[in-house]
Amino acid sequence: MKKHTQTVLTILMFGIVFATGTLLVSVWILPPPQPTPAIALLNENMEARNYPTNVTVNTNITLNIEVYNFMGFVQYFYVRTKLANDTTMASTTTQSPASLLQQNERIVSNGGIWRFPVQLNMTTPGLNYRLTFELWQYDSALDAITYTGVWVHLPLNVTGP
Repeated sequence: MKKHTQTVLTILMFGIVFATGTLLVSVWILPPPQPTPAIALLNENMEARNYPTNVTVNTNITLNIEVYNFMGFVQYFYVRTKLANDTTMASTTTQSPASLLQQNERIVSNGGIWRFPVQLNMTTPGLNYRLTFELWQYDSALDAITYTGVWVHLPLNVTGP
């Protein structure tokens, strides 16, 4: 019985030392996470699936956007909606040069989520559109609205009646 108790105590002590070591490494050695915003595209039922990708002209589209503030402080965000194509897509360094369809804006608390619906009526037929949602933020140091490099898009074909 004594040998069994020693084995159990040895395993328990090893677990405590391992857990403590892991915690110390994560606190002292690993770099802190970088502050970042995030954006998500959801369908009209608030799901990340079954998006309307083929619609006819004058069809209303309802989508939902979620913006997450992981910046470490309160942030003023802007979501700019654009109808891009393969040659006018946004990147992580450059906004899309496509025309602005609409803009939504809101102050989001640190750790907060901003959810809002987007309703559009597609009036121009075309193939290989990219309905793009770019995330912008107010930069108080520059006193300007700046592109975050974060965006989502929905491939979209709009056909005639």
